[in-house]
Amino acid sequence: MKKDRAATEDKIYHAFLAILKAKGPQGMGINAIAKEAGVSKGLIYRYFGGMKGLLLQFAQKGDFFKALLTIDENIDSIENLKNFTRKGTKEIRENILAQELLRWQLLENNENTKELFKFVNTRLGKTFKTNEKETSLNYAFQLMLGGYVYFTLLSKFNKTFITTDLTSEKTWENFDDAIEKTLELYKKI
Repeated sequence: MKKDRAATEDKIYHAFLAILKAKGPQGMGINAIAKEAGVSKGLIYRYFGGMKGLLLQFAQKGDFFKALLTIDENIDSIENLKNFTRKGTKEIRENILAQELLRWQLLENNENTKELFKFVNTRLGKTFKTNEKETSLNYAFQLMLGGYVYFTLLSKFNKTFITTDLTSEKTWENFDDAIEKTLELYKKI
């Protein structure tokens, strides 16, 4: 019985991924996923709790943002931040599905994405307790990452931000260097 359930869950999850890739987050629906997987809607709700559960599974498996899985609670937070940013900045620029989900969440404050982003924020939040004395660095780093995500999302539609060329690989290297230098400040305090 467990083997059948696992196979059905896998079929549902892969149908969810196929529709997400083909139609984007706004084109997803439980009916379409059920049809694609060849199962009833009830099974999707029973196994995943609906769309919220599928999106949470998407994050937990690393399909939303693999760099989240590099966070290791057993190592120093600075090292976590370095590992995460090294992998994460590149990944956020290359992961079109993650970008689409971020846009979807921002545009609609979508109820379905709340658990997904709660998971993301919890994982990331564990790394941001790096400096109890100088909290402004924590905020500076978070502001930089938020800006990076914003610029990434913006770059799909706009080629510049003020005077910054968002099409230039050198711009993104400079952003990465700025983040790296901020991380070095953490070490000094």
